[in-house]
Amino acid sequence: MNYEFVDSKIPTKYGVFCIRIYAANQGQETVVLWTENLNLELPVLVRAHSECLTGDLLDSLLCDCGKQLARSLQQIQEEGGVFIYLRQEGRGIGLFEKIKAYKLQSEGHDTVEANILLGHLPDERSYEMVLIVLNDLRIKRIRLLTNNPNKVSEIAKLGIEVVERVPIIIRPNKYNKKYFTIKREKFNHCFDKNISTYFYQFHAENPEQVKEIGEYLKDAPLDPLLRVYVGISANPSIMLNENEITRIISICHACHSYKHLTPILHFSFQNSKNPDKDIIAIKELLPIIQHLQMNDLSFSKSLIEHACQLFTCYIPLSDENFQHIHNKDIRREIKNHNAFLLLDNSKGRGIQETKESLMKKIDTLLNYGLNDIGICGGFGPNDLETYFELRRFYKLNFSIDSETKLKTNGIFDIEKIKLYLFQLLRFDDPKFKGIEQTRAFYKQHQRTDWDKITIENHEFSIHPKVFHAGYFPSTLWFAEKVKQQVKNHLNFCEVGCGSGIISCLVAIDNPQMQVISTDISIFASENTKLNADRLGLGKRIQVTNGDVFDGMIPGNRFDSIFWALPFGYLDPGVMLNFEEMQVFDPGYRAIRKFFQTAKKFIKPNGKLLIGFSSDLGHAELLEKITKTYNLKLYKSDEKQMLEKEPIKFELLIGTYE
Repeated sequence: MNYEFVDSKIPTKYGVFCIRIYAANQGQETVVLWTENLNLELPVLVRAHSECLTGDLLDSLLCDCGKQLARSLQQIQEEGGVFIYLRQEGRGIGLFEKIKAYKLQSEGHDTVEANILLGHLPDERSYEMVLIVLNDLRIKRIRLLTNNPNKVSEIAKLGIEVVERVPIIIRPNKYNKKYFTIKREKFNHCFDKNISTYFYQFHAENPEQVKEIGEYLKDAPLDPLLRVYVGISANPSIMLNENEITRIISICHACHSYKHLTPILHFSFQNSKNPDKDIIAIKELLPIIQHLQMNDLSFSKSLIEHACQLFTCYIPLSDENFQHIHNKDIRREIKNHNAFLLLDNSKGRGIQETKESLMKKIDTLLNYGLNDIGICGGFGPNDLETYFELRRFYKLNFSIDSETKLKTNGIFDIEKIKLYLFQLLRFDDPKFKGIEQTRAFYKQHQRTDWDKITIENHEFSIHPKVFHAGYFPSTLWFAEKVKQQVKNHLNFCEVGCGSGIISCLVAIDNPQMQVISTDISIFASENTKLNADRLGLGKRIQVTNGDVFDGMIPGNRFDSIFWALPFGYLDPGVMLNFEEMQVFDPGYRAIRKFFQTAKKFIKPNGKLLIGFSSDLGHAELLEKITKTYNLKLYKSDEKQMLEKEPIKFELLIGTYE
């Protein structure tokens, strides 16, 4: 999409800047200032500054926004760079709501509490315009002026290489001292050059597993604050086994061959007779280990202090030991040594804690100023919804560890690990506006009884729990375009057949064709069978039931396979009923499975026909997935149609390379 903008030059007290204004509703225009003759061969200094009328214009002492703006413009003028002024006042809640938050703050609430009391998230800002601005200026690598590590991560995940976080050091005053404290404790802001990192963790049992993941990540663009940890399990008995010591060292060496990978020892103290001696033994026998996760730990200030003096430590917290965090001496040791706290009720059982329970614990930790937090237990490639929701809510870079759900039959599964890391590294955001629009439209047309619709002089019955083509005009358009593509084909398959309208119309148009229709919903499969029988097509349309191709007989081969994808992207792990599965696909799990397995059912010169909507779906992710499975995808046709609002639909054609 091209964004309209206008350019000029503007002299300021800091110097002369080029100025660019991006067209938007009045008062929402993005403003860009940059110095002439930028050297694009080097990382460009960039400040993405969110609007703050009270600080930027009125010099309010309640925040540091105005001083950050001035310091940034001065530094950019001196060094060369870009200043982007984003119109998201009050961390995205608007000026009116911000002043209401000020009123609550005057009554004793902090900035986070005030926003939540007003029904907002702690921080509702987004940075998509940063990508647009930098792309238009042809800037790919930046040094980002910010104290906010989450802003670094949010901008990095857009595909911009952030090579350095440049702090903006402002001294607090008596009016904003609490504001600075909350920034530091609840948003993990760094007011110096220290780096606040976080990690994604998987486990390995041998160097070969590490090498395979290392190669997979070798060229992946990563958030500069992110570390990928490789967990290695150990206990006191293993420390007496020379072969096990050698195995652990070999895994560590394999990690060190890849810049993205860092080994971490998961040491269980459950059967430890003397934890202090075990800690010393780890240091002596495994000097290569720098990161220690202290599992099954009996909390004591002295033990934590001892371990933290020798390692960077990671301390699991469960319901049984969470009360120790109220001990100020233990908290002091954790803060002094920058230890990570891991919320883990699972203890290797693959059980996920509820989001509400995790939020209660996170709030407690943040109120104590403890913000290096990891979340563990029950996560996997298709179970990341809670983790993503917590990151979006708190705007904190939470770490994550997964173990049980990365296994198949008790063995770590490399493909599951790859998908888990793929989902995490992308951290895709659903199109929330489109999701709500689809859900509202779907709810508006929910039925409790069968309905009938006539299409091309053929009557179709539609079950109340099945997608209704009469309300969604894309079905008829897809049917028309698919018929054009499958002329004279002998074997056709429709995945996600719904009420069978497209399968039936294709079969009617091609009397020589054999059709197999399949759907994950038993209601849809039976509905298709009913319509096929009523139209006299029962002998030519075979109907199966299953997830994607699960109901298919191995050996079936088709000239063409069609699926109007459930293109509404949701976080991996969102639970859906059969009706919602017709329009949503968490993590694009089903779509991924479709592209992976369709190759087994398509003839050598056959083609996939894909119904999609880039307005509602995640086109860039779809393209990335198709490349994973060596599928070449191109757009055959498109049309804008009116559902609740105008929406563009596309028919895509895919062929395996």
